[in-house]
Amino acid sequence: MTQIPEPRLFSMVRESDESGVSGTGRVLDGVRFHNGMVSVCWRTDVGAAAHGHTSIGVYPTWEAFEFIHISSHPTNQTKVVWHDEDL
Repeated sequence: MTQIPEPRLFSMVRESDESGVSGTGRVLDGVRFHNGMVSVCWRTDVGAAAHGHTSIGVYPTWEAFEFIHISSHPTNQTKVVWHDEDL
């Protein structure tokens, strides 16, 4: 019997922000599910002067998420921190 992998929690950390929208530091938290789908929640401060709203995104694969938010913005120096490894 094949064991289904557990969901993996992660955070995305940016050293810089070329767009000026999401900021730097720990900018989102997410989960990669057993079927490869990824769900994320942006870490916007509720009540912040800018807008105080956050958003949730769902991606069909890790590769789709990684392409959109990491590899297409190399100057952001983005790191993924897996919570089961260390935050």
